[in-house]
Amino acid sequence: MKNWILILLIAPMTWAAPKKPQLPPAFDPPDQLFRMAPMPQSSRSIVVPLSETLHLAFDTELCRIHSVWQGGRLKLFGPAYHGGKRPFICQPNGQRLWGNPPIASWRFSESEELKGSYKSCKTRFIGISTDVGKVTFVYELLIPKTPPVKIRECVFAIKDSVVRFIEVGPCPHALMYRAHVEKGKMPTRWNGNRARFERLNNKTIATNFLRPVDTLGVLRFSKHQANITVETFTEEGTLKGNLFHLEEGSILEMQLKFAKSKNPFTFYFSSTIEQEKGFNLSHELQNLTFKQPVPPRKPLILKANPRARRSFALSPYYKTEAFALPEKMNLMVTGMDWLAKDQLAVCTYAGEVWIVEGATGPVEKMKFRRFARGMNEPMGVLVKDGKIHLGNKAELTRLSDTNKDGMADLFESLNRDWDYTGSYNAFSYGPILDRKGNFVVANAGHAGRWDARHMGWALRMAPGSAKAIPFASGFREPNGIGTFGPDKDIFVTDNQGAWIGVCRLNHLQDGRFFGHPSSIPARKEMYAGRKTYTWPAIWFPYKLARSTSGFCEIKDERFGPFKGQMLVGDFQNAIVTRVQLEKVNGEWQGAVWPFLKGFQSGVNRLVMGSDGHLYVGGCKTVAWAANAPFSQGLERVKFSGKVPFEVKTVHAMPDGFELTFTKPVDPKAAGDAAGYDVWQYNYKYHKNYGSPEFDHDGKKDSFTVIDVASATVSKDGLKVRLRLKGWKAGYVTAVRGLDARSAAGEKLWHDTFYYTLNRIPQN
Repeated sequence: MKNWILILLIAPMTWAAPKKPQLPPAFDPPDQLFRMAPMPQSSRSIVVPLSETLHLAFDTELCRIHSVWQGGRLKLFGPAYHGGKRPFICQPNGQRLWGNPPIASWRFSESEELKGSYKSCKTRFIGISTDVGKVTFVYELLIPKTPPVKIRECVFAIKDSVVRFIEVGPCPHALMYRAHVEKGKMPTRWNGNRARFERLNNKTIATNFLRPVDTLGVLRFSKHQANITVETFTEEGTLKGNLFHLEEGSILEMQLKFAKSKNPFTFYFSSTIEQEKGFNLSHELQNLTFKQPVPPRKPLILKANPRARRSFALSPYYKTEAFALPEKMNLMVTGMDWLAKDQLAVCTYAGEVWIVEGATGPVEKMKFRRFARGMNEPMGVLVKDGKIHLGNKAELTRLSDTNKDGMADLFESLNRDWDYTGSYNAFSYGPILDRKGNFVVANAGHAGRWDARHMGWALRMAPGSAKAIPFASGFREPNGIGTFGPDKDIFVTDNQGAWIGVCRLNHLQDGRFFGHPSSIPARKEMYAGRKTYTWPAIWFPYKLARSTSGFCEIKDERFGPFKGQMLVGDFQNAIVTRVQLEKVNGEWQGAVWPFLKGFQSGVNRLVMGSDGHLYVGGCKTVAWAANAPFSQGLERVKFSGKVPFEVKTVHAMPDGFELTFTKPVDPKAAGDAAGYDVWQYNYKYHKNYGSPEFDHDGKKDSFTVIDVASATVSKDGLKVRLRLKGWKAGYVTAVRGLDARSAAGEKLWHDTFYYTLNRIPQN
């Protein structure tokens, strides 16, 4: 028989002992129904606590139960949970009872007889439902030349038994379900649909199989020989090893066989370890029904905290107020979008989704409704067609409230066409929508592997398609993705590190490479680095921004004089910067200024509201430090009505810059060329972490001073034309106007900007 390639040693076995964590693990609360998390047996696991002491883990790649254990709840590791970067693979917490190996759970036969030859079915995971108060896994069997066969597998416990209630859609072929596979002997007791068999460790398992119409299904046993190769997900990567050889007859399968059926059918299957009382559950199973109304659940709704701390972001031009976050919340913001004009959907690092009701109103009257939890560290939220979509680490997930109780109960896996190793850094940022309505995510490449497909790539996904199309690559940590301008051009921020000199803002286009080695489909030899890469639209000076994050476009004049520009967050410095872009020779480039500082937490996500205000979401952890006092923050920024004296826009000219100011300038002060300092520098492209600045001659930690030949003020006093000598394309050009004054004698709010001069316009 063909050898099986197994990710997990077949039970009985003991768990591989994880390395001792620097920080203790975290645990989900007792009333949480499930948790998406990476485990050693499958990076795409969903764990279900069946009772206080009985837990089940489901592999969504092969649609099989890979682990059942008795003991405590899943040990959660990683920055979102226990704070540290390592370990990040979550571990079971107790004695492993059983679990199926990573082989196809379903097989089909083209023969009309149940004794015919069976072939393995591929499966496609659809999602999970909790509408009956229990967790139901939904997936499809993909049989050639046959419409997909839908399977709904609800899992729960009766006494100490794991029970599976399975609904099977119409199928024109006979089917076989491998209900239980492990090392064992033929049943010591076998009576119709009930069996009791001895495992190789001398422990026994009791099983029950029950169908309403018994003639359509039979219970059979089969023995196999196998060479076991183990693959385990670890912090160091997947480990493989041929550990032992199983002799013929030592693998026992409990097979449920079903004749072809034009109609859907259901069945139950239970498994109990070593307990005679759990052997005969037929009576309990027969009395079960999922047609009875489920007692209504009530979402957790928290009121505003009257003792909430104020905001520290102070400015005479913009007023910042902090949301009164309830004390019981852990709102480490990783995504924000509007569900309605006054309802802000927020996803968190720890996998929760909250709806802030009354988000555009007074902070003391807001309410916070928990919509979902148990997600896998989502890094973005998008509202489309009234539904919340999350960029989970392992998939694009759509959340729905089908029973209208205020909480999500359907979690659909729309796309997962990328490899996921379980790494603490394997984030998928987004989703957003491009101009054609496709979903787009940007995957992190930092701490990735070349053989982990689509790491460091931007992926385009058509609605309704399970296929992801990679179209741009070279990202390290693209912790900000969005669209800008009338054509909805896609931009991504990326963070300083190996191959990335300083933080940057990239304009995504098909086929572009942005610097960091990318995984498959890139060629392997390119994983060691390339000679060239696409320059960004903006380089952010390290002194200004150290970990750029989310951004948004200012589309409303109610936010001041900067309509049509971009606001970009920085996580580490807890600031918001202002970016003005222009196209030169068909490519984006532009300038960046400081804007606001002093936010409560690391600035991570930005969104503009229908009220014309800016909403700033923040977070920080032990692993992801920020120059801010709190681990969470949600703040609203309003324009005060007082216009700052500021350089509003910068346009590159063939011989220098044209500066437009928010207010008329003092012609004498602004027209003095000696009142401006201009210098240029660029960065080195190498595999080292970050880059110092280099001048025109390549001197490290240096810059080249650029001569200001003249400064000419326009008649209306709103523009100044700076003519420069000795400047070059391919350098960041810094301009400081310490002596510039408004006609009323005001100094510039921010006296320095940094323009990424990729190209100099032609005459």
